[in-house]
Amino acid sequence: MNRIALSLFLIALTTLMAELALVRIFDVIWYSNKAYMIITMVMFCFGLAGVQQSLWPMRQDGRLRAKLAGLTFFFGLFLLALLPAINSLPLNLANIQASSGKDLAAFAAMYLLLSAPFFLSGLFFTVIFSAYAKDIQRLYFWDLAGAALGCLILIPFLPPVGPAGALFLGGGFCWITAGLLAEGRLWPKLLPLLGIAAAAIPFVKSFTADNSADRYFEFRHHVSKRGVLESIAAETVEVSHWDAISKIDVINTGGAKHVAYDGGTQSSFIYPFDGDYAKLRASLPKATTANFGGQNVYLSHWLKQDSGQEVLIIGAAGGQETKAALTFGAKHVDAVELVGFVVKIGKELYKDYNGGIFNDPRVTAHVDEGRSFLRASDKKYDIIQMYSNHTSSSVAAGSGAMSTTYLQTAEAYIEYFQHLKPDGILQINHHVYPRMVTTAAKAWKDLGRADFRRHVLVFQAKDGVRDNLPTLLIRMTPWTKEEVAMLETWFWGHTKLVEHPYKKEASMLSDEFYSGELSNATLDLVPFRAAAATDNRPYFNFLRKEWGRYNRAYPEKYMDYSTAARLTSQYTEDHILPSDIEHLVVVSAASLLFALVFVLAPLLLSKAGRVRWPGKLASLGYFSCLGGGFIIVELVFIQIFMKLIGFPLHTYSAVVFAMLIAAALGSLCSGKMGISPQRLWLLPFVGTILSVLFFIAVYPAYFNQFLAFSLWSRVAAAVLLILPAGFFMGMCFPLGILAVSRQPEGAVAWAWGMNGLFTVIGGIASVLISIYLGFNLTLLCAALIYALALVLFMRMREQEAAV
Repeated sequence: MNRIALSLFLIALTTLMAELALVRIFDVIWYSNKAYMIITMVMFCFGLAGVQQSLWPMRQDGRLRAKLAGLTFFFGLFLLALLPAINSLPLNLANIQASSGKDLAAFAAMYLLLSAPFFLSGLFFTVIFSAYAKDIQRLYFWDLAGAALGCLILIPFLPPVGPAGALFLGGGFCWITAGLLAEGRLWPKLLPLLGIAAAAIPFVKSFTADNSADRYFEFRHHVSKRGVLESIAAETVEVSHWDAISKIDVINTGGAKHVAYDGGTQSSFIYPFDGDYAKLRASLPKATTANFGGQNVYLSHWLKQDSGQEVLIIGAAGGQETKAALTFGAKHVDAVELVGFVVKIGKELYKDYNGGIFNDPRVTAHVDEGRSFLRASDKKYDIIQMYSNHTSSSVAAGSGAMSTTYLQTAEAYIEYFQHLKPDGILQINHHVYPRMVTTAAKAWKDLGRADFRRHVLVFQAKDGVRDNLPTLLIRMTPWTKEEVAMLETWFWGHTKLVEHPYKKEASMLSDEFYSGELSNATLDLVPFRAAAATDNRPYFNFLRKEWGRYNRAYPEKYMDYSTAARLTSQYTEDHILPSDIEHLVVVSAASLLFALVFVLAPLLLSKAGRVRWPGKLASLGYFSCLGGGFIIVELVFIQIFMKLIGFPLHTYSAVVFAMLIAAALGSLCSGKMGISPQRLWLLPFVGTILSVLFFIAVYPAYFNQFLAFSLWSRVAAAVLLILPAGFFMGMCFPLGILAVSRQPEGAVAWAWGMNGLFTVIGGIASVLISIYLGFNLTLLCAALIYALALVLFMRMREQEAAV
């Protein structure tokens, strides 16, 4: 039994590590929402293994361990085969979206290749839980403990070997596990050696490569994002690095260095500079393009020039904003960047190319998240600048289903305002300025301030030109009429002042947008989501209210041309679904299809489905509730704890690890406490429901107590608050397995399948509920799901007792 437990631990670790590695891979070679779509659809096959075992159960004889060894061997083999097999497919994402027959066939082949290892992993768990159902409380502990470590182990291995290398590592773990389970003299010795060799391959490649661009095994890109695919083909990539948050490629474009995040999902640039700030300043504005890209980069610094200004840059990236601050005489600059390797690029690898801006004694570079940095500081700034800053990583964001933008919420603006001096300026360049205004206005109102309109300027390209980065300037003191008149003609080219604090007729937005609260009539009138984003509903970038294309501005409905163009651009030619919701629609449709398979196939064809047994429907509903309820709590916790921990990757790792290890301990303790269908069965449900309700009630005040603490203190505080809910939730699954273990053959497998199905469905449901109702009500829904699970469990007991 010890070998079975250790094998469970290793395969659970490998499964979660492989899932996260593939999410990171598809973030780069596709987009984060598409990565969510494909990996979510693949994970249906993890639960589909339960359906297969309910139909054709594996014989539980003396050869069971050898059969399990075979499953783990082929699991590892398929992981190792993914890289060469998928790279050989003639796949192009654009052609898939255009329904090209050849590319659809290639996509189907890729889906099957991705599904195979997770189906085999699901078989492994299903067979063990079916064969050793009486030991489920101990075995489930090892399953969850392995998964908990699996969510952490990828972080240290990403920089040296990348996610494709992590698949080699996973294949090695699988073969080591196969050796633990194998019988005979040869295989128990040979398989672990093969596993160690497979795990060593990416490390050998990494440490023997001639340059960083050749360090990794890489999956071929399936879409061109900002020219990165073409740059790889042209061999102009100078540096490649898998940071724990994003993949970073530095590309030589001739006139500058293109810093591409996640295969081109986001970009920054390093411009050549000799370090002579006086010469650069004298050359402006004519030399703007060659040094900054655009005038909007240095507008706030020009306004505060030579005033001994203290500056905070959130999202320092390639360094244009930092260079702008120094050019106009900043006394000190705090340059905050989330991706650590990008800081290394600026301070070390390209310090001679960029003029040493990050090594200037006036600059302090910080590897941190913007709001986390602000919360840990009581410093006041003359300028806070944020230029198109957000993360494109699914792992960092917690879920690729719908990106959260915690730097664009009312609570974030409150923190910005509180860290500005009395005459300080906030400059933000981000898309959809009407929603930026409503979000900032809510923060202004919540701080008890008034007359917000006189503090706001917005610059954007003239009508007919799409401007993805309009300039929002908010000053803590009102702009004077003289300053506004001067700034109206400051920009060269097509940029104009579109929100004028003293000329309402020259502005699109009404006073209501500056009030801090929009009426329902106005919200209904605007054709996109214009309400202020909050930490409870931080989906600033999710704009769509309705399907449709827009070919012009609609000022009468408060929609500018750039917002209209953004919504229209999410449609491709002859494509019915816009890309911003396509993944949600596809996954929802797939959920319905798989639900029919998971329910009808076992019901009609398996022994457990055809034979009547007490509590059949209640049992299936019970495990469905557990799958959906657990994942909803986990995903919402990831988003909520972003506010406490701040650093996205630390948040994701801390929450998932805490949830899984707490559930593992709950499962183990349930066995030691004697919890079973006969005694103490009420405790897991009452404990779960009360823990979730307690969390909803206390977390705002709890967070406020720990916000100023150090990072690791905040992580520890988060883990402590998560533990109770995870602990009690971990008791519910083994309790259910004990209840159905006496039912016909295949019942446990079917229960596992339903649990897996609704884990995926619960994931998509958590996103949709959070968008419309917010995080608190989503957690309340999860508590109600566990209440329903309690009712169903009571029904199971009643029907069995009646037999």
